[in-house]
Amino acid sequence: MNASDWTYSTTTTTVASIGIMINLLVIIPNLWRVRSLTPSSLLIVCLCCSDSLLLSNYLTLAATHLRRDDLEYNPIICQIHGFLITFGALWSLGLCTGLTLFRYIIIIRKKSVSHQFGHAYLLGTAAFCALVAGLPFICSAGDRIYIMHQTHINCTVAWFNTDITTRVVSWICVSVLLIPVSSMGVAYIRIYSEVSKVFGAYRASSVVTGDDLSGNQPRGSKTANQDSKHQEGHRPSNVSSNQAKVTNDTSGTVDNIRKPSVDEESQRPPKMLKKRKRTEEETKQIALLMQSIAIVGLFLIGWTPYLSMGLYELLTGTKAHPDFEFAAEMFVSMNDLLNPVVVIVFDDKIRRNVVQFFTCAED
Repeated sequence: MNASDWTYSTTTTTVASIGIMINLLVIIPNLWRVRSLTPSSLLIVCLCCSDSLLLSNYLTLAATHLRRDDLEYNPIICQIHGFLITFGALWSLGLCTGLTLFRYIIIIRKKSVSHQFGHAYLLGTAAFCALVAGLPFICSAGDRIYIMHQTHINCTVAWFNTDITTRVVSWICVSVLLIPVSSMGVAYIRIYSEVSKVFGAYRASSVVTGDDLSGNQPRGSKTANQDSKHQEGHRPSNVSSNQAKVTNDTSGTVDNIRKPSVDEESQRPPKMLKKRKRTEEETKQIALLMQSIAIVGLFLIGWTPYLSMGLYELLTGTKAHPDFEFAAEMFVSMNDLLNPVVVIVFDDKIRRNVVQFFTCAED
């Protein structure tokens, strides 16, 4: 191993190890409470699992080179790594697309997302991604398509190969990546427009709505929390203020209007309290939407350099510079490392499960 290879392997081992531990902080506590998770939160936990799968393969490859102090690796095992890495990458994209789809259904289509639909989406995308990742083996070309790249920390598609089978599989993988990415941008533009209208209605009203995109009802609400049982939360409804009606008797005198007693005045919630509650509700709505945007945005930032490198090699038939390839792979690894951090910051339910698990607190 030369100095560059040693640097690549050491950096990858460090980043992958930290990323796996952070992802496990989210995965382990929530596996015990998976039935209580909303469909979106379930997708997020699965996203942490796919990130851990990618990081585990990087760690295995890099740590093996460091332990042996050479770059030799079994081609058959490399093909297995190639399948797992490709499957993990495609499934991560599928899960990010699912987060966008669920938000779109709730906010734009004004429908709920059931747990059955969430489970079906998970299984469907996993099966499809496994099929695409298995195409090299189906075409009996695994040894030509899944190879060790020049950084020696990644066994994946040989984008630069010019044989017909490799090019067909490569373009299929690129299409699976590009089509959902473009649709996510359009979806979030419409979501932003709709949410802006809804929040405008919140600000114009002094009434607290009971709807919550996260599926959590405000404290004291009489509406059952369907999201924790069967459904994803509903889109916030348009808010209309209920004006208090004051009626006079036939004499029209002010004296005939009953004035509230001191006790009634003390029990009546102050107007400032209503405004404060409305602001908290808006904050929860914004936080949930920002969680989806942050995760999808982080995914796009993390994978754009690698996708650009793959397109360059696919179109030119030449290999990219090893340093650029390593930088692109580190962007992917940092995305996998930061995803669980974003989840813990924005998702109240997942964060609560993590805190309860490590502090042994009761529900």
